[in-house]
Amino acid sequence: MITVQDICNLIEDVAPLSYQEAYDNAGLILGQRDRPLSGVLICLDVSEPVIDEAIRYGCNMIVSHHPLIFRGIKQIVGVGRVETCLVKAIRHDVAIYAGHTNLDAVINGVNGKIAAMIGLTNCRILSPVQSSDSSEIHGAGLVGALEQAMDEQALLNLIKKKFNCSCIRHSAFTGRLVQRMAICGGAGSEFLMEARKAGATVFLTGEARFHEFFTEGLDIMLVDAGHFETEQFTKALFFELISKKFPTFAVRISTVEKNPVHYL
Repeated sequence: MITVQDICNLIEDVAPLSYQEAYDNAGLILGQRDRPLSGVLICLDVSEPVIDEAIRYGCNMIVSHHPLIFRGIKQIVGVGRVETCLVKAIRHDVAIYAGHTNLDAVINGVNGKIAAMIGLTNCRILSPVQSSDSSEIHGAGLVGALEQAMDEQALLNLIKKKFNCSCIRHSAFTGRLVQRMAICGGAGSEFLMEARKAGATVFLTGEARFHEFFTEGLDIMLVDAGHFETEQFTKALFFELISKKFPTFAVRISTVEKNPVHYL
C-alpha cells in the first residue's frame, strides 16, 4: 500500500522542503498523509480540468510543480481557480502536493532537465547556498558549457525547437560565439548579474521584465523563453522519480494541461 506520505517522502528525499524559498508554499497542500493511494497525476499547475482528469483515471493524488495555494486565503466559496479546485478536490478526496523552488534548487532538478535538453555539460549551481544541516550545496539556476560553441542565432533556434516556443524574447545580440551559458527556469531574471559573474555569455530564463533587457555593455544576452516552456519538463522529472521507486504503481502525466499564455 502506497500512501500520500510515501510520495511526499520520495520527493522530499530528493528536494527537501528546507530548500524552498521563504515566499514559497511547497509540500502537501491538501489531503491526509495516511491516505492510501490509487494513483498519482502529474502536472505543472493544478486546474479544474486537471482535477477532472485525475478523477477520471482514478488518481487520488495530484503532484504539481506550482503550488495551488500560494498566498493566504480567507474563505473557500468556490469563486476563482484556486477555490474551485480546492472545493472539487476536497469533494472527491484528491490530495494535492507541490514540489516548487525546492525542486528548482537541486542540481538534478528543474534546471537539470533544461540543461539536458540544451546539451550543457559540467554544470554547477549558479547561486549556491550551503545547507545548514549537511554538506550538500543547493541553490537557484545552473551554469555550464555547450559541447561545441554556437553562434547566438543558432542557439536561439535550438532553444525554440527544444522547448516548442511560439516565440522567444531576447536582448541584443553580442556578436560572440556562445560556449558558456547559465539557466534558471521560470521567473529567474534576478540572477542575470550572477550569470555574468559566472562567465556566461547567455542567460536563459522563463520570465524577464522589460528593463532587464537593457544588457548593452554587459557582454551577456538575456533570453526569455517563457515560464511554461522552461518548466514543462518538470512533469517528466516527477514521473521518472515516482515510477522508478514504485514501478507497478499508477502514475500519469496530465494530457489536458495547456499553457495559459496565448500568442497571436
